[in-house]
Amino acid sequence: MATQYLKKEAAYWYSLCFAFVLAENRCVVTKFEKDNPVKDAPEVFVDNPLSPNNKASFWCTTLLPAIVQTPTDNAAKLLVDAITNLYKYWNTDYCKGQTVEYVGLNNEAYFKYFSYPDFATPNSGLIQIKKYAEQNTCVDLLNKCSDIQKLTSAVKKALYRLLVTEFDYFE
Repeated sequence: MATQYLKKEAAYWYSLCFAFVLAENRCVVTKFEKDNPVKDAPEVFVDNPLSPNNKASFWCTTLLPAIVQTPTDNAAKLLVDAITNLYKYWNTDYCKGQTVEYVGLNNEAYFKYFSYPDFATPNSGLIQIKKYAEQNTCVDLLNKCSDIQKLTSAVKKALYRLLVTEFDYFE
């Protein structure tokens, strides 16, 4: 019985950790242009491995299936759902399923060293979406980002509770 309880708590622990990773990740979408930084280097496109919009992403294929909720706490699921909804909204209302160029991110580290136009995609990283929202005063996106921050805080509290109360980690 105790082993089964610990397995459930461990599964929820991983759910919380994966949800936290999704919320706090620094993954971005960018590309390295041909011949930069070395002549004859091919163009390399780097997609966001944690994009909920990309069904083939690491997030969708590996981490998302591990998200569970308990009868008493669904902090991980709420956070994942909020981020997934942000991505759907971002795709339909801002990107419209396409890559959009000249979005005001040209001074960001993932664009400023290249000569191609800055861009956003449906899979852009959370930090790219938030920076876009700040620079373009998109209150709707900023509100969604604020909600995600609050839910992230709840996930951190749930992780702490598990460490202290359930797992006796600090004892």
